[in-house]
Amino acid sequence: MNEAERNETLLERVERATELPMLVLALLYLAVFVTGYLDVPPTIHEIAGFAEYLIIAAFAAELIVKVMVAERKLAYLRSHWLDVLIVVLPFLRPLRLLRLLRVALLLALVLRSVHGFRLVMGRYKGAYVLSVALVSVLASAALMAVFEARAPGSSIHDFGDALWWAVATVTTVGYGDVTPHTPEGRAVAVFLMLVGITLFGMITAGLAAYFVKGTEADGQDAAIRELSGQVRLLRSELADLRRVLDEGAGEGMIERRHQ
Repeated sequence: MNEAERNETLLERVERATELPMLVLALLYLAVFVTGYLDVPPTIHEIAGFAEYLIIAAFAAELIVKVMVAERKLAYLRSHWLDVLIVVLPFLRPLRLLRLLRVALLLALVLRSVHGFRLVMGRYKGAYVLSVALVSVLASAALMAVFEARAPGSSIHDFGDALWWAVATVTTVGYGDVTPHTPEGRAVAVFLMLVGITLFGMITAGLAAYFVKGTEADGQDAAIRELSGQVRLLRSELADLRRVLDEGAGEGMIERRHQ
């Protein structure tokens, strides 16, 4: 094994080892993000802010380690631009775009979570779909709480209202008692509607495939049983034929002896 292959193997090991912890941190950032916009004591806000910096520092450390291990460092950074964005965005806060940058950072971490779920869950596609839906609901509720909580005439006043709206929207129920008023909130609503339609489309397709496969399996079982019966019949006939041939050969030997 040459040095490039060793680096590639080491990079794969690092990615496998860090994927689950980074997924947990990305989900934890949702709670930190929401806390920053809740009416809580200043101490809680300070703890949330400190936790946010720790999470970003963990992602930065992960990216540095992976770049050091990667054989083609610039190519790795280009192919993992989302990880780069997560690390770079917090340094742009002095540009007076704090809220917009925090929202962009949250969306980047949500996308990172989706990628993490796909790698961690592997072949468990049903759990992967439900996990993505859960993350989408929580992230949409968090964004809605930011966009709508202080908007004039809004029916969403806190994260609880936003979460109720998100659940009603993603399930395509849409009671209409809580609705977004701001353009940003409506954009989030469109996103969550698409997620809900896609989610239930995938669930419906999965159930249909399950029943179709079940029907095909029943047909295959019947065909296998029929073939097994025919094989047993052929074996029985071969055994009878062999017995007849053996008896005929024995009688032939007796006749030759008498002659």
